[in-house]
Amino acid sequence: MTTSTDKPHWTETVYRDHARLLFDVEAALFQNHDLTRQELAAVRRLGEMLGTGLNSPIIDIACGPGRHSIQLALDGYDVTGLDFSPGLLELAGESVAKRINGGNRPTFVTGDMRVLDFEDGAFDTVLMLGNSFGYFSDEDNVRALSEAYRVLADGGFFCVEISNMEKYLDTMEPFAVEIVEGRFFSRLQCEWRKCWDPASQRVTTHEKHSIAETGEVLYEGPYDVRLFDFAEISRLLKRLGLREVASLPFSPDRGSLVDGLGETYGALEEVLFVGGIK
Repeated sequence: MTTSTDKPHWTETVYRDHARLLFDVEAALFQNHDLTRQELAAVRRLGEMLGTGLNSPIIDIACGPGRHSIQLALDGYDVTGLDFSPGLLELAGESVAKRINGGNRPTFVTGDMRVLDFEDGAFDTVLMLGNSFGYFSDEDNVRALSEAYRVLADGGFFCVEISNMEKYLDTMEPFAVEIVEGRFFSRLQCEWRKCWDPASQRVTTHEKHSIAETGEVLYEGPYDVRLFDFAEISRLLKRLGLREVASLPFSPDRGSLVDGLGETYGALEEVLFVGGIK
């Protein structure tokens, strides 16, 4: 990922070094099984729109703590979850032990989405969910899509989740603060400051997470994410060779949203599922 002289990429700092804090900050998302089922139902609908569905074997790229992988396994699919964070994969394993008693289980592997250690055409379905695309340089973002395409079987279904750019920017708040009840830490005060750079098409967020009662700062730092509209992401996917590229906006049932959801679902309809067939 980096050399000794490189500054670590923000994904390493956030996801690798602070996995359990991240889990607490986004606990209401990571542990919201109803929301996860709604998301996968939307992905399945998109696949059906394209003339297919979800077919095994499946790879869930950037699976994090495994919420989609676990639900897919519970639904009977043969699924591999891949993430570069050992800490998040450890949490995924803990969730499997709690939720699956025997039977079909997902396989979790450590890996980099930009260099997948799988053979060409190894999976009938390739998923990149959890708003986990756009974290890198433009070159590396394309490399991640290229790798997803490479491991997809002919006739297979690929789906990537992105922020619905127009909705996101319309509803983006420059500053947000929230109190979150943690699992690994005590009550957290979470703050996000955002700014949009139209030249680079990136949202930069400075986040700060502290113990609410004492003010002790557990983590503070910036991260940035490249946003795409459907036209641009569609061009990228078609350039790789995907056909019949289509999108499906996702708006979760308000009843499934709970306090402490974090900034990921700050606005309804801010998620867009984009897919195509190889």
